[in-house]
Amino acid sequence: MSNYDVAIVGGGAAGLSAARALSGAGRRVCLIEARSRLGGRIHSLHLPGVALPIELGAEFVHGETASTFSILDAAALPVAELPDNHWWSRGGRWQQVRDFWGEIDRVRGKISSLRDDVSFDAFLRSRRDLTRRQRELARSFVEGYHAAHADRISTRALGRADSEQEEGAGGNRQFRLATGQDAIIGWLQAGIDPHRCDLRLGLAVRTVEWSRGRVRLVCDSAVTGRSETIRASKLVVTLPIGVWKAPREQEGAVRFDPPLPSKEKAVAQLESGHVVKIAFHFREPFWDDAKFLEARGRRGSGAPLNFVHASDPFVQTWWTMAPFRAPLIVAWSGGHAADALLTEGAGTRIDRALDSLSTAWGMSRKRLDDTLSGAYTHDWQTDPFSRCAYSYAGVGGTGAHQALARPVEKTLFFAGEATSADETGTVAGAIDSGARAAKEILRS
Repeated sequence: MSNYDVAIVGGGAAGLSAARALSGAGRRVCLIEARSRLGGRIHSLHLPGVALPIELGAEFVHGETASTFSILDAAALPVAELPDNHWWSRGGRWQQVRDFWGEIDRVRGKISSLRDDVSFDAFLRSRRDLTRRQRELARSFVEGYHAAHADRISTRALGRADSEQEEGAGGNRQFRLATGQDAIIGWLQAGIDPHRCDLRLGLAVRTVEWSRGRVRLVCDSAVTGRSETIRASKLVVTLPIGVWKAPREQEGAVRFDPPLPSKEKAVAQLESGHVVKIAFHFREPFWDDAKFLEARGRRGSGAPLNFVHASDPFVQTWWTMAPFRAPLIVAWSGGHAADALLTEGAGTRIDRALDSLSTAWGMSRKRLDDTLSGAYTHDWQTDPFSRCAYSYAGVGGTGAHQALARPVEKTLFFAGEATSADETGTVAGAIDSGARAAKEILRS
């Protein structure tokens, strides 16, 4: 049995950010992670023969936020801006979306006139001033980029979060780390004072017993197979929204004693975003061949191919490793399309995604199979310690992210992307939330 100033549940970006700040301020900390690795929903694979890390989880840096770029600068991590070119595929024929963000903004700009909160799907159906392509592109964007169900996500919360992100540093610009997202995790971990922080991997918190100024954690150890107890004066909780929602009997679920009705209300207003992400490694980047591109109607800018969007029941968006040259294509499916894929086994998902790639990219399935070297994926929905990709606010849930973030009795503090209203679903949001929780503790 151990006693600490602060215990932190979760060794992802939020938990590490909090541990770094608190141990640096002289607090004695215990960082508890149920998995055998750090990083949470950042999971980078470094494979021999593959030019770039394969990101099974978070992949992009969204905007030039201070929280992430201060780390990139301090750690001297190589980062490149993605070329902002988008293509729309219909039956293998491509049409360039020349002003992708402008198209999205024209739809988002109409949200401000909304009187009552409705789902984004209902909002789109109510707008007679939108073209079919604008509706398709906007719905695909919300279900893909936000990993949301268009018939569940709050239009008001969506408009507020998107406008705040767009107005922030870097706006809609996106960046890629050449070394992988796990380099950020490594930097956060390296800044934790090892003399003031105990790192416990393979330790799953089962019950949080608490009263003002006291916390007792009952945990299951995957290392020893026994139950362990950790005591602390304060607690930082960084649970993903999928774990918050998990029934008590499920693996990874955490019970609070006494319960937290204010958090239960906030959690009920937040939804679990579902994603299927598959990275395909080919023997060569065939999409960089001029003849391949010309055959699909791609002409003009000369910028490297980046995003391809498609009307497909299983895969909405594809992207390459641009601006880097590597034989990798990522299939990305969110919302209802992800739900459809998640009813299948992992092998069938890969097979359906290859069928979708064949259609969207206008090439035979046989040619794809002949040049395919490998496929890599992780099911975050069945992972007991995530149970989702990330969170979004349901209809009527404006303010739920902030409600989940509020401390309880100066004893329980909350972090993670689900507690960030303006950077939901981002690594920057997770890092900022951990730093915010640490400041709340130090002020208390």
